[in-house]
Amino acid sequence: MSTKRTTRARRRRGTSGPLGQSLLGNVQTMREVNELLVLKCLRDHAPIASVGIAEKLGMDPATVCKVLRRLSRAGFVRRGALGEASPRGGRRPRLLELEERARLVMGIDVALATARGIVVDLVGNVLHRAEEARASAPEEAVLRLVSELMTRLSPRERKRLVGVGIGATGALYQAGVMFTCGRRVPIAEMVKSQFGVEAFVDENTNAFAMAEKHFGFGRGTSSFLCLWYRHGVGHAFMVEGRLFRGAHNSFGETRHYLLPDRAENRPDDPLCAVEVRPQAITEVAARMGAKAGPFLSAALHKDATQRPEEVIVAVARGIEARDPATMKAVDEMARAMSVSISLLADLFDPELLIIGGPLTRWGAAVLEPLRRYVGQLAERTETRTGPPRLEFTRLGDDVIAYGGAALVMERLFGAVAIATAP
Repeated sequence: MSTKRTTRARRRRGTSGPLGQSLLGNVQTMREVNELLVLKCLRDHAPIASVGIAEKLGMDPATVCKVLRRLSRAGFVRRGALGEASPRGGRRPRLLELEERARLVMGIDVALATARGIVVDLVGNVLHRAEEARASAPEEAVLRLVSELMTRLSPRERKRLVGVGIGATGALYQAGVMFTCGRRVPIAEMVKSQFGVEAFVDENTNAFAMAEKHFGFGRGTSSFLCLWYRHGVGHAFMVEGRLFRGAHNSFGETRHYLLPDRAENRPDDPLCAVEVRPQAITEVAARMGAKAGPFLSAALHKDATQRPEEVIVAVARGIEARDPATMKAVDEMARAMSVSISLLADLFDPELLIIGGPLTRWGAAVLEPLRRYVGQLAERTETRTGPPRLEFTRLGDDVIAYGGAALVMERLFGAVAIATAP
C-alpha cells in the first residue's frame, strides 16, 4: 500500500458516522472519507488553494480536485480571490473558501430559569435568536423554542437546517433523553417527530466543551479542560478533539467534597471544600462583617443555594463600581478557587483551561487574580514550564446554545457522506 493510501486508511479508522458509529466494516467508501477530510481542511484553513489542501492532507492533487468538484455541487465551496504565485512561477492559484451558509444548525440551552435558542451557520454566525422564561416542563420550552425559530427561517434556510442540538442538565447524549423531576424525557425523538429534523442532546457541561471546540478558544487546541461554575462545578475534558466521558459517561460529575481536617470545625463552610463554588463569596462577605460594604451586603441577602446568579449579579455591580470591599472579596475567592483549578491542571496537564457560567460576569476582576494564583501554584518541570493558559469563554450567555449547535456540527463534520444541496 502506498504512503498516501496508508495515511488515508489511518484517518479512516478514526472516523465516525453521523450518529457516532464506527465506520469499520461499513459500506462507506474511501471517496466519502476523502470528502470529509477535504471539508474539514477547508473549514479550518480557508482561504486555501486546492494544492494547499493536497499538501496538508497528503492526498493526490487530482483526487482533491475531484472531491472539491463534488463539494462544490453540494454547495459547500465558493471561489475566492487569487493567491500568490509559486516561487517557481506559473499561474496564480484560485483560493477556495467554505460556503458558511451551505448548512445551518440550531442550538438550544435549557437552563434553570430561562431557555434560549440560536440558529448558526457553519462558522458560528448567529442568524436567529429566541429566548423565553422556562416552563416547569423543560421539554415544553424546547419544543416552543424550536417552533419559534422554525417560523423565523425562510423556506430556503429551513431546507438547509441539518439538525437541532440541546444542552441540558441531566441529559444522556447516546439515548437522546433528559432527566427532569424523576422523568425520562425522550426529547430528541420528540423534536424529530414534531419538526422532521434530527435532534441530539447532551449534558450542559459537555455541550460547553463542544461549543469551545467548534466556536471558541478550544478550536485547534489539542487538549483543553472546561470548568462550569454555577450551583456546583462541572468539568468536561477534550482530548485530541474527542470528549472524554469516562467509563460510565459521568466524567466531571463530582460531588461537593469537604476537606476533612477543616470540615470538623466548620462543616458548613463553603471555603473548606475541594471545589469552591462562586456563591461561596457570601461566606467571605459574612466574615468581613460591617466592612463588607453595600454591594457584598446585598449579595448576603440573596439565596446563594437556589439562585446563585443573583449573588453573581450583586457582586458584579460592586466590581463595576470598583468598590474596595468587593474587590478584596473577589481576590479572596480567586485565591480559594485556584487550589482546585491548579490540582486539575497538574492532574490532566491540559493545554488550555476554559471557565464558563455566571462567574464570568465578574470579568477581569476575578480572571486576573485566578491566573496569578494558579501561576504561583503551578508545578514546573523540565517538560512543563508553567501553568496552562486560563480563559473565560468568549461565547457569553449563548455558550450552551452554541454547544447544542456544536453537537450537530460534530455529526456533520464527523460524518462521511456529504448530502446533496437542496
